[in-house]
Amino acid sequence: MPGDSERQPLQDGDSSQPQVHYISIPIKRTSEYGTEDLSAPAGGFTTRRQSILDQPIGSFRGVNSLSRFATSLRRANSFRHIDVHPEIQRNYFEDANDEIYDPDTMAPAHNGRKLSIALNRAGNISVRPSITNLDGRRPNAAYQDLDDYGAISDSNSVIRADGSVAESISGVSYSDLVPPDTESIMIKRIEGKDGAVVTVLAGQSTAPQTIFNSINVLIGIGLFALPLGLKHAGWVLGSALLLLLACGTFCTAELLSRCLDTDPTIMSYADLGYAAFGRRGRALISCLFTLDLLGSGVSLIILFGDSLNALFPSRSSNFFKVVGLFAVTPAIFIPLNILSNISFLGIMSTIGTVFLIIFCGFYKAEAPGSLLQPMETHLWPESFMGFCLSIGLLSACWGGHAVFPNLKTDMRHPEKFKDCLKTTYKITSVADIGTAVVGFLMYGNMVHDEITKNILLTAGYPNFVYGALSALMAVIPIAKTPLNARPIVSVLDTLMEIDNAERKFEGNRLYFAKGQRVFNRIFVNVLFVGVAIVFPKFDKLIAFLGAGLCFAICLILPCLFYIKICKKTIKPWEQLLCHIVIGLSIVLAILGVGAAFLA
Repeated sequence: MPGDSERQPLQDGDSSQPQVHYISIPIKRTSEYGTEDLSAPAGGFTTRRQSILDQPIGSFRGVNSLSRFATSLRRANSFRHIDVHPEIQRNYFEDANDEIYDPDTMAPAHNGRKLSIALNRAGNISVRPSITNLDGRRPNAAYQDLDDYGAISDSNSVIRADGSVAESISGVSYSDLVPPDTESIMIKRIEGKDGAVVTVLAGQSTAPQTIFNSINVLIGIGLFALPLGLKHAGWVLGSALLLLLACGTFCTAELLSRCLDTDPTIMSYADLGYAAFGRRGRALISCLFTLDLLGSGVSLIILFGDSLNALFPSRSSNFFKVVGLFAVTPAIFIPLNILSNISFLGIMSTIGTVFLIIFCGFYKAEAPGSLLQPMETHLWPESFMGFCLSIGLLSACWGGHAVFPNLKTDMRHPEKFKDCLKTTYKITSVADIGTAVVGFLMYGNMVHDEITKNILLTAGYPNFVYGALSALMAVIPIAKTPLNARPIVSVLDTLMEIDNAERKFEGNRLYFAKGQRVFNRIFVNVLFVGVAIVFPKFDKLIAFLGAGLCFAICLILPCLFYIKICKKTIKPWEQLLCHIVIGLSIVLAILGVGAAFLA
């Protein structure tokens, strides 16, 4: 086995501990503009020692340095993908007697997560994109221990593109190892007391990085519609619904974590769907993810158009939506490692907008738009239809479960995931509930579908507020829309069989494939804008996403997964509670979706 001589004890002098060997496997770096071959000469590994001057600023300061937060964010952004081959058979569900089963790689893991492998119809093995490492500069060989993960000097261990090292790991030849825009994966081989060696995925994110990535997932533009949701529901039912959804989605996130612990090879939400319901479950989840990404992209375009229209009323909202097409399209051609850094601006813009709203509330002394002189509000819903619409508006901000399984898998210490969830929900609950309360107090029954639109249309704030708020509202769609478009683009490329075109085609066929890829990227953004023009109501779209998708992805499916996957360990009262949550969620989802279409 290559690198066996480099294996060393996890803790020096303690032979009872498992022995660990880490391998970084960059294969090829592929982008829309070509493929860079990173393969080594025949003979296996080549190691290039990095100078400290070659490292990103802060990379030598430890596992929680700024650069490592950036790489963790890039991996988190890569986790939001759509499974375009729901018929793929995952070989961890194969019987041990099957010929594709490899006891070295698929035996129970001592610690950590296993390498996720899929068997395609051609009989080849491919690594799932959810475990790809987008950094490309990972440590090799001389690891000290798991707790010193980031303090080791970086180097590149490059595997040959023909799969020679992969063959020694899995016993099979690799084909199409990594998808476009990815560079490497980090795996580790652990030798236990019995001498058995297993290959597992080496988690790379620390607890603070996981908390940051989780907050990034949960705090989105849906919070700008929360004041309207509170207006429709009233203080009593609105506050109760917000707290109930926060507690409910936290518990279902914990259920997903328990399901992951039943099999270390399950690493994503789609894997849970397959484990519970087979290919149909994975296909359903792929459809839900597609709708979620489409709705998120459309809502971002609506936000862009409405915000600029409020600042420049001489131009229609549809005009600015078309302008938004030209603003967001160029970023779709940017590689993911750069795009993830740009997406950080979207995170900061969302947080900055929340603080700006609070500042405006305390700055202005008279109503409307003042926290010092709040507007008139009401305790109970004014109508049943309004309450039904509030269900989707108040639930839309709790939808991070699609990525939570990947975030846990990517942790260096997955057992800390529940503590990370607690911290994440404390922060997001304060932000979401605080925004809802502040916006409702500031504008009462006058609140618009976006609280930011209220501020832009209200006189009496400092002049810089209007420009700053419009700029923030423009940055958020520009930074986040390309990330929502990429998975849909990837589906189109795969369906047209033009993914990895540089390895499949040559000559005129290659140029035609590249042209198709450019068309797909533009088409998805045109689709976002077109739907935003046809369905221009921000509140109704957010209500549909919340009621139709959040309830399904964040409440109903996690309970179903838990009942199915953990049926041998689930307690009777837990099963009863899950059925109650499922039934109540279905009723609320039907009411919310109906109101989104009829109100």
